[in-house]
Amino acid sequence: MNYIAELNAFHAKMRRTPLSRDAQLLWFKLMDFSNSLFWKEEFKLDLTRMAKMIGVSKNTILSARNELVDAGLLTFTAGTKGSPSVYHLNSVADMEGPQLPDIEEPAPDDFLCEVRDDITSYFGYTEALGKELEQIARSTMDEFFPGQQMTEWAVRQIFYYIKEQHRDQDGQWVMSFPEERKALMAYVLEQARRNDAMNWAYINGIYHNLSVRGIKTVEQAYDYDLERDRKKGRY
Repeated sequence: MNYIAELNAFHAKMRRTPLSRDAQLLWFKLMDFSNSLFWKEEFKLDLTRMAKMIGVSKNTILSARNELVDAGLLTFTAGTKGSPSVYHLNSVADMEGPQLPDIEEPAPDDFLCEVRDDITSYFGYTEALGKELEQIARSTMDEFFPGQQMTEWAVRQIFYYIKEQHRDQDGQWVMSFPEERKALMAYVLEQARRNDAMNWAYINGIYHNLSVRGIKTVEQAYDYDLERDRKKGRY
């Protein structure tokens, strides 16, 4: 985990959709704790110690923790008597990473920097696209997350994966959901399913790896897999 990248991504996210002061402080303390453990993937903490970290009550910690969980920044497995809960900090950089693929970066004063989580505010978004997105999200959830509720957060993630924006000849923004992007999303979700890791942090990690390798299409992804398997003597 890149500490600086995580801090920058967290600050950017908080400028758009800020959490409470306690939730933000808890995130920083948990990051510091994870750093002290050399970025162990999971770590145990009891509520008493967490409360002491930021000097609040256990009830306040529970509320702050729930905020982080709801925002997708933290996952945990509840502990039992004598055994603290197990926590995992999801990479904010990975979560933020795939949200603006292959489009012109917004200028610093672009209002989209502040309302990025409101997908209806993106240039080129239309009511028709909203209905199409709902259908795509529903079929995606049914296929890869059976039994799970289609939350607004999940729909937003799917939107970031499949959207494409460009300016037409008149300088107007146009948005669409190309088949190639939907195919790449299906590839990524299938990889996560094969690894029994159907969670958004892992999925965003796959997208991050694809971006690092310059992979933008599902054909390129399969070609990479084929070459990797060849080098490892798997065929």
